[in-house]
Amino acid sequence: MQSEIADNGKKWYVLRTRPRFETVVERQINLKGIETLLPQVEKIRIWSDRKKKISMPLFPGYVFIHADEEERFRAISNTAGAIKYVYFEGRPAVIKDREIKLIEDSIKDPERITLEEKKISKGDDIIVTHGIFKGMKGKVNEFRGNYKLTVNLEELSYSFSIILSSGEVELTAKENLPAI
Repeated sequence: MQSEIADNGKKWYVLRTRPRFETVVERQINLKGIETLLPQVEKIRIWSDRKKKISMPLFPGYVFIHADEEERFRAISNTAGAIKYVYFEGRPAVIKDREIKLIEDSIKDPERITLEEKKISKGDDIIVTHGIFKGMKGKVNEFRGNYKLTVNLEELSYSFSIILSSGEVELTAKENLPAI
C-alpha cells in the first residue's frame, strides 16, 4: 500500500510481468522488502460445471513498485516472471502518488469496476490509441494472446508490421458492405 511519506526519494514504477505471474512477482518483491501494489478485483468465472468467484489483477500483466533507484533495480533482479519496466520517453515511467491513491480508492468500491477483455482476432481492423504510432490504422495479421498482436500498418502507401499490446489498440467499426 502507499507510503505516507512522499519525500523519501521513492517513486511508483510500473513493472511488466509474464501473463498470470502478477502475484508471483509481487510476492518475490515483497520478500526483498520493497513495497508493491497489485490492485485486484473479484470476478465470477464460469466453467461448464461450476461458477467461482476469483480475484483478478485490475491491470493484468503489471505490478506497481514503490522504490528508489537501488530498490528499483533490486526489484527486477532475479525475480521470476518479471519482464521489464514500462518506459516513457526513454525513462522508466513514473506514476504520480495521487494516481496510485485513486487506484487504491477505486478498489475499495469493487462493484463499480468491471474487467473488459477486448475481443481482438486475426483480420480485425484497428486504430492505435497509445504510443508513437497513435492514430495509425491497420489490420491484425497475427494474434499472440492478450499481450501481443502483430499489426500491419498501412500509412503513406507503405506497409510494415509492429508488435503492440491489446491495450494499445481499439477495434474500428466494421464498415457496412453494400447489399448484393
